[in-house]
Amino acid sequence: MRRRELIRILKRIAGEVRLDLVLTEGGSHTKARIGPWMTTIPRHREVDESLARSIIRNCRSTLQEES
Repeated sequence: MRRRELIRILKRIAGEVRLDLVLTEGGSHTKARIGPWMTTIPRHREVDESLARSIIRNCRSTLQEES
């Protein structure tokens, strides 16, 4: 999955729960934060499909627990 597409999906999830997606650029990763949830995204053009699915699944489950 393209990194841009993963970030677009995270923005959509943030909009669904009415929170902001905050991206902070680090050395070789980007930190993504939506409310209490935070993860790192590798700064590569392509992100492994299983990693992207895991990030999305983790984000949704964490934010649903908070609601």
